[in-house]
Amino acid sequence: MFKKIILCLLLVVAVLSAAGLYLTRDTAVSHQALIDTDLPALIPTRDFYADTRAAYDYVASADGVYVAYMQSGIAGEKRVVREVAAGKVLAEFPADANFVRWHPEQPRLRFIYQGDDWEADIFNPDPANWVRISAVELSGGWWKNRIARNADEPILTWGKVNERSVAHMWLVSQDGLNAEKVAEGVESTVFWVFDENTKPVLRIDTLDQATRRVMVKRSEGWESLLDVDLQDTFYPASPVDADGKVLMVSARGRDKAALVTFDTTTGQETVEFSNPDADIGYTVSLNPDKNIDLIHLGGSSMRYQALTEDGETFLKILNDFEQPVSLGDISPTAAGRFVTAAISPAGKSFVYLLIDLQNKSHQLLGEYDFRQRHKHALVAHQVVTFNARDGLALPAVLTMPSNPAGPIPFIVHIHGGPASHMLAEYDHGIQLLANRGYGVLSVNFRGSTGFGKSFQSAGFGEFGRAMQDDISDAANWLVEQKLADPDALIAMGTSYGGYAAALAMTRDPGLFDAAIVEFPMLDPEFQSKHHPGFWREGLDSWWRYFGNPDNDEDLAAMRAYSPLNRVEEIHGPVLVLAGVRDRITSARQVRDFEAAANAAGKDVTFHYFAEAGHGLQHWRDRVKRARLLEDFLATHAGGRSGGFEWVEWVSRFY
Repeated sequence: MFKKIILCLLLVVAVLSAAGLYLTRDTAVSHQALIDTDLPALIPTRDFYADTRAAYDYVASADGVYVAYMQSGIAGEKRVVREVAAGKVLAEFPADANFVRWHPEQPRLRFIYQGDDWEADIFNPDPANWVRISAVELSGGWWKNRIARNADEPILTWGKVNERSVAHMWLVSQDGLNAEKVAEGVESTVFWVFDENTKPVLRIDTLDQATRRVMVKRSEGWESLLDVDLQDTFYPASPVDADGKVLMVSARGRDKAALVTFDTTTGQETVEFSNPDADIGYTVSLNPDKNIDLIHLGGSSMRYQALTEDGETFLKILNDFEQPVSLGDISPTAAGRFVTAAISPAGKSFVYLLIDLQNKSHQLLGEYDFRQRHKHALVAHQVVTFNARDGLALPAVLTMPSNPAGPIPFIVHIHGGPASHMLAEYDHGIQLLANRGYGVLSVNFRGSTGFGKSFQSAGFGEFGRAMQDDISDAANWLVEQKLADPDALIAMGTSYGGYAAALAMTRDPGLFDAAIVEFPMLDPEFQSKHHPGFWREGLDSWWRYFGNPDNDEDLAAMRAYSPLNRVEEIHGPVLVLAGVRDRITSARQVRDFEAAANAAGKDVTFHYFAEAGHGLQHWRDRVKRARLLEDFLATHAGGRSGGFEWVEWVSRFY
């Protein structure tokens, strides 16, 4: 009897194994140009989104001896502490511990977990031994704005004494027990700017839906200094120095945002660095004093300018890697000597470095496991520019398989916002598409940020019209350049990009052959009338793009260029993905679109992620999304698919 049971079990295992092999077989390309192209090895979908060996998010101790980082595993993720030199794992902490940093002198890890701030000895990490260091006095909510640079320094903290009170700025002791109010806020306060001695100098308040007011601290109190239009980039990049000057990234009085020296007494600005082609991009601090060492010169490309000796050291280290290099998380240590950096050489996933700024050296902490195993199958991207039909130059990022044997299926990728833009940086999702055989053109259409106020304002009031023309012109440019097969063009986007992708299937018949629409706005009227509450202070920006629903002319345009109202005109297959818990673009819009598409007999497929909001967080949902995308594209554009993944079964248990 026992032998029969064993035989039965072996038979079941054999059948399940055979079924697994059958289900997980790859779907070969069917598009002729891809058949003739020497595509790299197909990367399994699970390796993209369910990698059990990934390590990332490194943070070094003050002396550079230890690092804390996220480690994936079969049982889920955890926060791990490792000795750098020996490679020995010393402690483990929960994966959802956030704002991770170190004690400025001792081997103690600090982190926020389940609403409280904690300090833990890495040699005795049991939760029973954690010490609570939350800002006790600020029981209404708090957020720390800096890390401690020495053992005695109080920490600048935004906080409320109760849930109903206005938030102020406080200096809180490192044990969380003492708090001193250092800047008084009002209900409309957005942020403060402090000097090097943690004294408040500027306060920025929301004046109305289109304007922020800059207040300056005088001996007699806060006074109005100037008003800033919300379209004008304006934020601090350093503390205020002894002369009352502060570095700002500002677009006041100019088309492109520049790095300027701002005089807090007069409000005058002196330009330090600017880029004639784009807004100055992000700033990088390699020291916890928050003085900037490096600026991204903006635009789609990865060009940087060092402002300090440390910045020059950092750029020299980047030159040791395949160019161009884009930056991920940068985390300085308390003393400012060491910094951990996530960098992406040639846009092919991440390498993690521990940089010693004093010795001007670096060591490799690790490569992202995905890059280590698949970098030869990843492809580089390039920045391109093409002209829209009215002559406006449109920047874009082009990613495609190497040496294609003729025009291939292409995806025109549309970013969200629309007040956002695409950079030439590593994009995991785009690498998935390229690995399946598709070219991807990520378009910075008019209305995108990052290229000056004139470029952005060219999109105001042009949703469904000139903004949408740019998407069509991108597809036509790909065909003219003989990059794309005109019979395999896909529109794809998320949020506003989902709106534009859906609209693309209702106009320009025959141009786009299919669309992927994710977490979309599908009804501008509904979105404008039922926006999330936190939009209220910036509604003027929305109105500039889409108009005010209280205006009859604007409302008519919202209705005319609504995918929901144009369902009858859909001329090809569409895949729509939505989050049931989406609080930005309510899934109600998708439900209404689904009902209309079904009534009209259109080829539209819908998938709702039950636990998702405006995007996906859980690896289970990301795997499912990838599987839906690759199968949809294989059917309608002729690329390849990795087929069913065994982790889709496993995901039911996590």
